[in-house]
Amino acid sequence: MGGCAQLLPAGATAVHPTTPAPLLPARLAQLREALPEHDGWAAAQGGTWGGADAKPEHVTVVRTRAELLRALAAGGNPSTPKIVQVAAMIDLMTDDSGRPLGEADFRDPAFSWEAYLAAYAPATWGKKKPEGPQEEARARSAQRQEAQVMVKVPSNTTLIGVTADAGFKHGGLMVQNAENVVIRHLRFEDAYDLFPEWDPKDGPEGEWNSEYDNLALRGASQVWIDHCTFSDGQRPDAREPVWLGRKVQHHDGLLDITLGSTHVTVSWNHFKGHDKTHLVGGSDSLKTDEGKLKVTFHHNWWDGVGQRAPRVRWGEVHVVNNLYTVPAQAGTDAVRFVYSIGVGVNSRIVSQANAWEVPAHVPAGQLVKLWKGSAFRDEGSLVNGQPVDLFAALQATHPGTPLSRDVGWSPYLLPPLDAAADVPAKVRAGAGAGR
Repeated sequence: MGGCAQLLPAGATAVHPTTPAPLLPARLAQLREALPEHDGWAAAQGGTWGGADAKPEHVTVVRTRAELLRALAAGGNPSTPKIVQVAAMIDLMTDDSGRPLGEADFRDPAFSWEAYLAAYAPATWGKKKPEGPQEEARARSAQRQEAQVMVKVPSNTTLIGVTADAGFKHGGLMVQNAENVVIRHLRFEDAYDLFPEWDPKDGPEGEWNSEYDNLALRGASQVWIDHCTFSDGQRPDAREPVWLGRKVQHHDGLLDITLGSTHVTVSWNHFKGHDKTHLVGGSDSLKTDEGKLKVTFHHNWWDGVGQRAPRVRWGEVHVVNNLYTVPAQAGTDAVRFVYSIGVGVNSRIVSQANAWEVPAHVPAGQLVKLWKGSAFRDEGSLVNGQPVDLFAALQATHPGTPLSRDVGWSPYLLPPLDAAADVPAKVRAGAGAGR
């Protein structure tokens, strides 16, 4: 498996790996910043400040996975307020000595792809869920990789990039059953699942499904994700082979918010070149999500993504002042555009003053997709600079389905709003790590 090139801001140069990159004064000045008042759902219930009140001994600089784990552990009390300054592109698929790891390091002795593909070929296995020795060995292999590459972020933490290359590759972060977390100015690349699962019942022909998100929120609350860049790095799924009749998928979501997570603000991020980008709510049947999943997305750039920007179940989600760019399908690595906003079960989405730039062949009705939802509100959005009624477009694609513009709530924690006409220039200039 190949490595990833570092993503650097325009005009920056790569730093030799033995020479630490210089710390950026502008980032150092932001170490103790809290989410501004009224800046989306994470400003509710007293706000979100992460580790802003950390003592000096809990303000650390990390450049390796091992240093990251030590800093997050905070001397055995992970909930202690802490500020973790990320000063390198940290490869999460490395051991404690910094040695790069690969498939052979996680693969169960009983597992081989040749045997797996032979065992579960649809012509012989059919449509039932894979079971037996090879599936069990694949699952054990996947569990070993997950234990290495998914790092849990505890409560009362600020994680902030302080160098031009700061971020994480070949794995991801998980904020699970934690609260009051700030994640800023980081690059998330290539959370690559080495052992994806075959699901013959996913769609008419089956699909490969991967497990790891670049950033996952599960049972989390009061989380601010700001000025980060998310991508599949140098290994897009478009380059993967076809196995069992379907192209293999090694990447899951870029940022998923599930399992009762709530009061989250996602601001000024750049999500690019990825298919299934965000879930807000992971299951139609998870009724315990009712009253949770309160999320604000503002001033983000969804750049060449395929779908789920976001796909919402259950939650009260404000999607405001974001930019969506859908390129013409040129190049072998291009992600096929499916839809932008997914209106799922019991979702209550307010879309406001967003801007889409799409090829002429993409109709307004493709920008919003109905996934068993019943209400959706949009106002002030533009498509290629022209006003659009996305609710009417959604209703027109489902003429027999009763839909309502009344979502039962109105945003009251509002960031400074821009006119939709100003969104493309502002978001291009300001969204992403290092901006």
